[in-house]
Amino acid sequence: MENFRVTGTAFLAQLMTDPTLREKKLLKSVLRILEERSQDRNSIVRQMAVRGLGNIVNGAPVKVKKYKKFLLDILIGALHDVFSSEVIGESMKALAKVLKELKEKDIGSSFKNLTEQIRAYFDDENDGLRSVAFVLFGILAQLTKKNGRPISLSRFEELDQQ
Repeated sequence: MENFRVTGTAFLAQLMTDPTLREKKLLKSVLRILEERSQDRNSIVRQMAVRGLGNIVNGAPVKVKKYKKFLLDILIGALHDVFSSEVIGESMKALAKVLKELKEKDIGSSFKNLTEQIRAYFDDENDGLRSVAFVLFGILAQLTKKNGRPISLSRFEELDQQ
């Protein structure tokens, strides 16, 4: 049974890259399945579910804003996975994809939690996690630019209040 969950979730993760998913009106159903699988007891299933959620950028980029809260909640939640650094790394990669499709105002109240979670991995002993944390933080910094100039620290604090 576990092998079927792994294989099925990997299939859905790959399916999320296919644009026909949104044309067939299956996106909502697949997102709900991936949400459930992101809480699975098997870390490989959780990893594949998070990957699938990040793959929405490839298969249905116009839907990223519609599902932004849903995506951010699950992907930020996956950063708290205490059992698997692979799930955490996959979550950061998925967040990097999703954040590139969003604007500063789309992140809103998730900004503070996200920056705190990412900063926690700056000193991680796992080189992969540390590297993707810096990439993700750079993407967040890019989102906070105003009029083509980097925003001061006070702007970060202002975003935390939203």
